This record gives sequence, structure tokens and C-alpha cells, in this order.
Amino acid sequence: MSRKLLMHVGPVMIDDDVLLAGVKDNSGFASPEFVTSMKNALNGLKYVMNAEYYQPFIMPGSGTMGMESVTSLLKKDDKILIVSSGVFGDRWKEIFSRYDVKYKLLRAEPGKAIPEDQVLDELSREKYRMVTVTQVETSTGVLYPVKSLVKKIRDRVDLIVVDAVASASAEELMVQDWGIDVCLTGSQKAIATPPGAALMVLSPKAVENIREDSISGYYTDLSKWINVMKNFQSGKSGYYTTLPVHTVFSLEKSFELIKNETMENRIKRHTLVSGIIGAGLNGMDMKIMAEKGFASHTVTAMMLDGLDMNTFLNKCLKSNVEMGTGIVPEYAGKYIRIGHMGNVNANDAISTVSVIEKTLNEMGKKVPSGVEAAQEYFMHQ
Repeated sequence: MSRKLLMHVGPVMIDDDVLLAGVKDNSGFASPEFVTSMKNALNGLKYVMNAEYYQPFIMPGSGTMGMESVTSLLKKDDKILIVSSGVFGDRWKEIFSRYDVKYKLLRAEPGKAIPEDQVLDELSREKYRMVTVTQVETSTGVLYPVKSLVKKIRDRVDLIVVDAVASASAEELMVQDWGIDVCLTGSQKAIATPPGAALMVLSPKAVENIREDSISGYYTDLSKWINVMKNFQSGKSGYYTTLPVHTVFSLEKSFELIKNETMENRIKRHTLVSGIIGAGLNGMDMKIMAEKGFASHTVTAMMLDGLDMNTFLNKCLKSNVEMGTGIVPEYAGKYIRIGHMGNVNANDAISTVSVIEKTLNEMGKKVPSGVEAAQEYFMHQ
């Protein structure tokens, strides 16, 4: 039997206990076991986000559902500043362009991050109600310095929204202490459960700004969802639309495992794994898209130096390692994305480097030993 490593940017590899937790017969959104599970999962989300006094939400969908639901905090003609490092930062523009609001997009070159001074300069020239920023840009592997930025802009804007889809439970993220108003993620990323749930926490200030007369559509209206969440937190069932029942069972188990590991150790593990992969790629002289000092611990984008992307990925897959395509338009087909988040360890990282090295050589690109470089890095940690 061959074991495939899903070194993708989401879905990711999932612990067997988390998968099995979702296998429950005849459980609905009003079943007692689900009510308990949902309550525990909501509390687990607050733990992961470091947001004890925030309002948690678990809703059917994905991270994009969470993104679009922030329209519940907006009214007509509100101004939003979008700080983007790539495709998923740009998604905010695609969302807001469908609503009667005004927005400005600050977009970095692929692999780079918008300088904080540029954000501050824009906020000094225009009054914005909301700023959105992506902590880890899944399309480029860029880690934005959210903590530093939020500290500098906290008094200059009403609402700060952080997309933590590819970072929550893997990168340092202190939502409450840093003063973030809205932080969102998806179940299928670093939290490492099956797809199907959008996860969010809102500060008391953000909750006060949930408006029944907002520009939000029907499905994403947080004014309808909030009482459902509060019901579950108090041990009662709730309904707006059908919740992702079995994904929530898996989330409950995943949050239990995260608490057992502790967030401190989980962040250390992701740092180790990303360090091994980075050392391996550097050892093979393969360029990483994210500029130095801005590389995430969950996604690494590797430039292919003229090799065919699909051929490379298919060859890796035949060696039982699945990775993701490059999706930034400027470099379409010229790079791949390695996901290393969730249920992943040092051995998985070294195995991935080994397959990349093997595939590069098979495709005629003779490279120095990445495995040796990765192992050398690992031995000194």
C-alpha cells in the first residue's frame, strides 16, 4: 500500500481521529450530540484565534463565505482599503465590486508585501471605514506582518479585518491582544478538517456594527447567524440554514488535538516544517517566490525555472506527493505551491524535498542535494 502525502494548500492531510469523529449515524443540527459538539467547536475556535471575549461563528461554506459576510458590517458608500499580496487578497475586490461600496486596492508584486508606510500614507489621505489584510497569501506564500500593521493603523480606521484562511492555528495570531475586529478562516486549511465550514470571530465592537440594514445578501447576513451561534454557546440548538454537521464533529476533535498540542508547540512545528522545506529548496538552488523575511510557515511557492508545471506536478504525484498549481496570473504555469500545514511533520517535509529533488533530476534539471540540506537543517534544530 502506498501512502500519499497531500502537501497541498487545502484541503490538507487530516488526522484519522479527526476524520473518524465526523462519522456519526443519524445526527442532525438539533441532535443533542451535535449541540454539544457545536458548543465545543465554537469555544475551540476562540482558543485558536486567541479571542476569549469575541463572538465565534461556524457557518456552512469556506473562507470566501466568511469574507463575503463582512458586508454585514457595511452600509452603502462605505470605503474599504484592501491590502493584497496576491490572488486571495484580490478576492476582496471581487467581492466588494458586487456591492454599493467604495474600495481601493493596494496590491503588491507577487512574492512581496505592501510596505506598511504605503498603507499609513493612504489612511492619512482618505478616511476608510474598513481595512482588509491577508495574513498568509495562499497564492504566493507571503506572510504579512499583521501584528505590526494593526498596531500602526488601529486608531486610523473603524474596522480591521484579517483573512487568516491559510494561517489560523499555524502562525502567531493573537486576535484579541492585537486589536483585530474580524478574523476568518476555513475548516480545510491549517485547522486540518474536511472542507465545509467558514470560521470567524468578531470583536464586541464588530458585533455592535452588525446591521440589519447592511448591504449584505441573504445567506451571508450575520444579523441572522449571530443568534444561532449564541444559542449553541448556551447549549441550545439553532437554525438559519443547515449547518455542516459532520464537519463540526471533526472540528470539535481537531480543536481538542490542537489544545493538547498547545498553540505554542503547533506554531513551533509549522516553523520547523517550513524551515526544512525552505532549506531543501535553497539547497537545490530553487527560487522561492516570497521575498526574504516574508515567507510563511504554511505555504511555499517554488519557481520552476522553465520546467513545465503540469508535468512536474504529475511526476511528483506518481511518487505519492500531491502539491498545488501556481495561480498568480503574472506567473501562471511557472511555479508550484507546496502546502505544509495542519497534520504535517518533519518526516513529511523531508520526504517532499526528496520527491522534488528526484523529479527535478528526472526532468533534466540536475540540482545539488536538497535532501542533505534539509536533513542538515533538521539536525540543528
